[in-house]
Amino acid sequence: MCQVGETVRLESAGLILTADAACGGKLRSLVSKTSGREFFYQDRRPAFAPETGYSYHDVSGWDECFPSVAACRGNLPNGAVYDYPDHGALWQRQWTAREENGVLTMTCEVEEYGCSFTRRCSFAQENTLLLEYRIENRGDRDIPYVYSAHPLLAVDDSCRVVMPKEMSRAYNYISAENSALPNGSWFDLSSDAAKRITGPYSPARHTFIKCFSDKLQSPRAVVEYPQSGERLIFAQDTAALPHLGFLAQEGYDSLGDGYFAGECLLAFEPTTGVGDDIATCVQTGTLSVLSAGSSLCFEITISVERM
Repeated sequence: MCQVGETVRLESAGLILTADAACGGKLRSLVSKTSGREFFYQDRRPAFAPETGYSYHDVSGWDECFPSVAACRGNLPNGAVYDYPDHGALWQRQWTAREENGVLTMTCEVEEYGCSFTRRCSFAQENTLLLEYRIENRGDRDIPYVYSAHPLLAVDDSCRVVMPKEMSRAYNYISAENSALPNGSWFDLSSDAAKRITGPYSPARHTFIKCFSDKLQSPRAVVEYPQSGERLIFAQDTAALPHLGFLAQEGYDSLGDGYFAGECLLAFEPTTGVGDDIATCVQTGTLSVLSAGSSLCFEITISVERM
């Protein structure tokens, strides 16, 4: 088990992964040995106040969101009641971690929902990180949920993204007013208002958008880093994670303290639903339910290629 303040390092011939069990099971860093590039965003704020909420904790790297992303509470038509905190129940607590024969197994017990969350990290190839998941409902009631990976990626002013080829439209969950895209509606990715979300990115724009794909069959999503001549590629098990969330935040400071006004944040988020909360997933017909006594298993891969 990792103690508070300890991190675990996993290496291949091409990549270095650093994980932090004490900080919500966070995958803190992913570095290319070829170029030295750090692919995950690093939060440089001098102090954090996680008791205040998710945005006030260290948002570096890759967090896991379950059983929701946005804080939400309510009742489903079948009588099920849900009351979920901001960005779910995993980032606030310490996980256990065990590294053996090149496999890092990390687990978090979520007693209040009767669930166990396990992620296994290994290198399938020298430049491919394989993440294998198992979520178990050991309780006696069904759990309505949204699962989403929550990576924040490092980005510079030369970066661009390439959406999956089959993704011709996206659902605008929420965006800044100056995005010119209405919230809660689908938009064509070929429209003039949508074209700039693929980059390059600048904090001078002071805007953001969080959107989602339809169901995907070939979910290859790419972030291109021309300065190091590399591309970061996301793929996911679409049987369990049929949708892909996308976040582009360019100099938008939702906290009002000015720090993020000079930052760009970018994310591809493999997910079960269209929307960050239960009500939106109900509305979009993409709500998932983990039945009592059942489990969900899936994989996500992150690869690095030369451009």
